[in-house]
Amino acid sequence: MPTLGFVLSGSTTQVAYAQLTSYGEAHAREGMLVGIRSSYGTLLARIDRMRFESPAFRVGDPWGLARREGADLRSIATAIGMYCVAELSILGRIGDTGLEEVYAPPKPGDSVIDLSELSEPEIFGLRRNYGIVWIERLAGYSELKVPLDVEALTMHLGVFGETGSGKSYTMGYLIEKLSSIPTPKGPRALPTIVVDANGDYLDMHEAYSKSGKLGAFSEVLRLVFPTSRFARKPFTKAITIDLDELDPRDLATLVVAYRFGSPEASELQLHAITRLFESAQDKGVGINELMHAPSYMDKLVDEVCQELQLHHQTARAMRSALSKFRHDIAERFRLVPRESPKDAKGRATLSREFIEQLTKSPSLAIIDFSPDGAPGVPLIVKQFVIAYLATLLYDTFTEYKLRGNERYLLFVIEEAQNYVPNPRTYPIGFSVAREKISLIATQGRKFGICLAIVSQRPAFIDPVVLSMINSWFIHRVAPEDASYISRICGGLPPSLESKLPKLPRGTCVFMGQLNPLGTPLLLKIGRRAVSHKMGRTALVDTLAELSS
Repeated sequence: MPTLGFVLSGSTTQVAYAQLTSYGEAHAREGMLVGIRSSYGTLLARIDRMRFESPAFRVGDPWGLARREGADLRSIATAIGMYCVAELSILGRIGDTGLEEVYAPPKPGDSVIDLSELSEPEIFGLRRNYGIVWIERLAGYSELKVPLDVEALTMHLGVFGETGSGKSYTMGYLIEKLSSIPTPKGPRALPTIVVDANGDYLDMHEAYSKSGKLGAFSEVLRLVFPTSRFARKPFTKAITIDLDELDPRDLATLVVAYRFGSPEASELQLHAITRLFESAQDKGVGINELMHAPSYMDKLVDEVCQELQLHHQTARAMRSALSKFRHDIAERFRLVPRESPKDAKGRATLSREFIEQLTKSPSLAIIDFSPDGAPGVPLIVKQFVIAYLATLLYDTFTEYKLRGNERYLLFVIEEAQNYVPNPRTYPIGFSVAREKISLIATQGRKFGICLAIVSQRPAFIDPVVLSMINSWFIHRVAPEDASYISRICGGLPPSLESKLPKLPRGTCVFMGQLNPLGTPLLLKIGRRAVSHKMGRTALVDTLAELSS
C-alpha cells in the first residue's frame, strides 16, 4: 500500500503536520483516520485539515504584479511544484487492548499510512470475537469495518439526523446486525421492539413473511391497531392491552394523564380512581370487564365518591377522565378485549406473556404506527399505548431481575420527540408516555432494557432521557443543532462538528461506549440485507407515465 505522506517538523503529542504524497493527495480526506509509523509504535490520527501550498501563490511572492494583470500562473506553479499539507490530531498509540497514551511526538520523516495496512483487531485492540458485531464502514476506506461492543447497549443509544439523512436506515441496519450476535453457542438475536412511526421497518416484516427468516430472530411480528385493514394478515396481530396487568395506581396515573395530557393531577383524583379500580377487583370484576360495563362503572364511581366524600368538582373530573378513557381506549379503538383475558380469544397481544415469549425466543416486534397500521389514530392514543408498554416492560424486567432471570431487550422508539418531548422546545400539549420512558432511561439499564431513541431534532427530546444516552449515531443535522448535539454527547472535535450540517446521506459520526476505540469515528453505513423501500420516490418516472 503506497504511503499517504510524511511527518514534518513541529509535531507534538497532540498535533502532527504531514506533507502528503501524490497518492495521499488523491486518497486522503478530511475526517479520515490514518496511522503514523513512529519509533514508539503506530499512532492513530485523524486528518482535520488539508491545504495546498505553492511558492507561486504566496502573499508577497515575485509574481504578485503578474497576477494583478490577469496572468495565468498555473503552469509556473506546476513547474516549480505544489504540495498538500495535512494537519492531524493524534488520538493515541495503537496497543494490544485499544488506544494508549502518546508520550512522545512523531519525528520528521515518519510515514503516514493507510489503516488498511493494519488488521481490524489490531486497530481496535480486540482480543475476542464474541459479543462484537462489525458495522460498515470507516469513512475513507472501502472495506475497513468498525466493531460495535454489544455489552454497552444497556447504556442506551441515540440515532439523530434530518429527514432524508439516513437515520432510520441506520437503525434498521443496526437491528439486522443485532439479529446475529456471535456467542459461544452460535449467532443469537437480541429481542427487539420497534415503535415504527412511518413504516420504515415493515420491509423486515415483509421479508420474514416471504422467507420465514431474518437473522436469528425466531419471529418477526407486526402489531397494528384493531381498526387497521392489515390486522388479519400473516404474522400480524391487532394491538390489544390487558389493564388488569397494571398496578391500580399506575393505571390511574395513565387514565388521568390521558384525560389531561399530563400525569400531573391532584392527589385526590389519583387516589379516587385508584380506589375505584381496587374496589372493582375486590368485587371480582376485572378492569378490562369494567371498561365494557359503563353502568356498573357509574355505580362504583358513586360508591367511591360517597366513601371518600369527594367534592363535586373532584367527582366530576374523575367521571370525565374515566368516561374519555373508556370511550377512546375500550370502545372507539377497541384496545381492550371484551372477552376474559383467561380465554385464548381474549388474551391481550401486549402483555407479560408477550414479553416472556419475545425474550425467551428472541423475536422482533414492530408496532406499526404508520397510517396503514394506525388509521386515524391520534397521537395521544399512541402515547397511551407506549406508556402502557413502557410500564409493562419496566415491571416485567424488574421481576426478572429480582428472580435472577437475566433477560435483555432493545426498545427502539422512532419519532421519539412525540413520546418523550422536551416541553420547553416541543410543547405538543400532552405527554402521556414521557414519565414511563424516562423511568426506563434512568433505571432500565439495571434490568436489561436497552433504549434506542431515533429523532430528527434532539433538542425536542426530554433532557433527562438525553442525558442517559451513552452512544450516538449522528447524521446530517441543521446548523443550529450541530453545537447542541456536540454539547449533549460530550463534545466533538471541531473538524467533525463542522461537518454535521453537510454530511451526505448514509454518513454519520459514531461515538460513545458502543465504540471500543473511544474516539468519534466517521462512518459510511453499509448496505442492509433487507432492501429499504421507505423514502424512495419515482417522481420523474410517474410524471413521464402520466404525460404519455
